Amino acid sequence: ASYERKYPKPLFNKGVRIENEDHVGHIMRETDDKIVIFGEYNYRFDVPKSKIKEVGRNVILDMKYPELFKFKVDRNTPLPSDESIAELVDE
Repeated sequence: ASYERKYPKPLFNKGVRIENEDHVGHIMRETDDKIVIFGEYNYRFDVPKSKIKEVGRNVILDMKYPELFKFKVDRNTPLPSDESIAELVDE
């Protein structure tokens, strides 16, 4: 909830950078608690929103490049579902 007050606009397709401004990729999915980033070399990262440092033209993550790889997942893994989207589909 505090995240929504801080960053009210959707993050889809925003560029993502780490704290030293290196480009990581683009947000392809946003859920209540994480962002899914598709980057170069077919990398995919599922990063908790708690790691977001700031949002402007790009999303800046509060981490260095090696830490980002803790969140690397197989690119073909199904995208995470968002509970609020699932509820709308069920109605």
